[in-house]
Amino acid sequence: MADQAACEWVVSNVPVPSGYDARFTTVKGTDSNGNYSGNALRQGSTDNSYDAVIWTGGQPRALREVENLKDLHVSDENRSGTVLLFGRFPDRAAVLLYSGAHETTGTITELPAPEGYQLNPALALYERGDVLGGATRISDGEGVTVLWTATANPAAPQIIERSIGLGQDLDDDGTVLLRHPTGNGGLLWRNGVVTPLEHQGKPQYVQAIRGGKVVGYQLEGSWPNAQALLWDGNGVVKRIAGAASAYTITGGGLVTGQRSSLTGKAAIWRDTTFKTELPLPSGVSGVSELFVAGDDETLFSKSGSGPLRWSCE
Repeated sequence: MADQAACEWVVSNVPVPSGYDARFTTVKGTDSNGNYSGNALRQGSTDNSYDAVIWTGGQPRALREVENLKDLHVSDENRSGTVLLFGRFPDRAAVLLYSGAHETTGTITELPAPEGYQLNPALALYERGDVLGGATRISDGEGVTVLWTATANPAAPQIIERSIGLGQDLDDDGTVLLRHPTGNGGLLWRNGVVTPLEHQGKPQYVQAIRGGKVVGYQLEGSWPNAQALLWDGNGVVKRIAGAASAYTITGGGLVTGQRSSLTGKAAIWRDTTFKTELPLPSGVSGVSELFVAGDDETLFSKSGSGPLRWSCE
């Protein structure tokens, strides 16, 4: 990672596999070591099916090992190069881990569904192998959050009831970021202990957690007026200077979001301090997807013409 005081942010287009359309390709995770993963609309698809795409050293390939799954998509990737996927077999939905994704051959492992539940799309995967996802209880149709803990029995994932909160993101120490059941505000869940995030009486939308810090934003009057927020591990909130939104945060406290309003320019902050707006390629006026941010501080998002990558060089 370059020293930001002595480097320049550079944007580039992310290459897509031959025959795929960049407009329908998205990066969803990175190993923070030059490799990343995501999704691309399947060639010739008539039912909006996607293929998983793996970029190794910047070169893309479609993941053929799981192309028979319906509703296939990549959700995340960790520093070990393990990719989190979701898809549907004819008889069940499945959450999958594809380890060794950037090696010659990888290994696919299916995570078990809790008994009596049907799995929903996965949400997050972090460094020690914990996975956050969702499921629907078959008996009453209630949606719940599911946490598979790598250090515990993987066949017995933990269930977090909807009445407590809705899964949003996962930190490296196993802390789960939950949205309030009403969707307004957030909570931290640590081994069953819940810590509310400070709320200032306005509609709040938590987005991401890393290193004990949470980012999100609250509406300030009518849309698109908003204020980006950062909470510490005790739930205490601070405003992010000049930011309307905050979508991701790295382990080093690099925050991505938009300046001034929810339609503002893409920019970065260090914790609550503004750093710079991000450059865009010629002809691109803005980005349309939430950011992916690696701990090497390589960033990804998407424009109308395709996925973009930023690095500080």
